[in-house]
Amino acid sequence: MKRLMFFLMVLAIPALAAVAMVLGWSAETYSPQGADAFEMPIDSWGVDGQPPVAPSGRMTGGGSIFTWDGVRVTHSSTLHCDASEGPNRLQVNWDGNKFHLENLDSAICTDDPAIEPNPPTADFDTYEGAGTGRYNGVSGATAEWTFTDAGEPGTNDFIEIVIKDAGDNVVVSAFG
Repeated sequence: MKRLMFFLMVLAIPALAAVAMVLGWSAETYSPQGADAFEMPIDSWGVDGQPPVAPSGRMTGGGSIFTWDGVRVTHSSTLHCDASEGPNRLQVNWDGNKFHLENLDSAICTDDPAIEPNPPTADFDTYEGAGTGRYNGVSGATAEWTFTDAGEPGTNDFIEIVIKDAGDNVVVSAFG
């Protein structure tokens, strides 16, 4: 059995980073030649030896954003931080097309200290999610998104979303 040794490091990690590369080496060799590298989700790190506390709650909202070529994309959502909690809804419409979320596969809610989402008071301001649903009535489509909530009146919120059809073809990519 290979044992890994780890040591305390202080890292400067970009605010939107989701993972960091971690390097450890074998206790038997004490050398980088026996090194193992792996990615570790940043949201799994604790502070002062305590595991991280996942924000709870939900993010709701709606509005419109645009594709890079100017197509208006409207969206409406109610999404829980715990993907197993429901109901979770996401409806996206653009240029005569629509996506309707059927299953929320993953959800990560985090707090970016640079964003002040008050009012209302919330313990997170960024929602990253992925799920499957119907694209123009056909199941098997996927969506991945990031929503940020910078408080009312919503003019500083940011949304990025990519939707793919059942054949894994990008059918819309929008941000704003």
